[in-house]
Amino acid sequence: MPDASENAPPDDRLPAPAERIVAVRYAPGVVAESRRQAHLAQTAQPPEEVAQWLTACGELIPAESAEVSHGPAGMPCLRCLVGLPAPGRA
Repeated sequence: MPDASENAPPDDRLPAPAERIVAVRYAPGVVAESRRQAHLAQTAQPPEEVAQWLTACGELIPAESAEVSHGPAGMPCLRCLVGLPAPGRA
């Protein structure tokens, strides 16, 4: 019986990592609590490898000052939400 590795593509044909959207906000104590909105950012890298986050609204958040969540967290940034593509149109 063949195993799954026989059906795997060669290393040079591996698909590119899929981009995902994560919620990013300033960590506690970095800015006033009223500025800790949850911004949306896309990444194909694991969050621990990102040096700075460019959000959908244009905010640039340094990784060492960021708190990252893979789900909803905190008050959303409305400018980021408006910039999201409609479902099925990504």
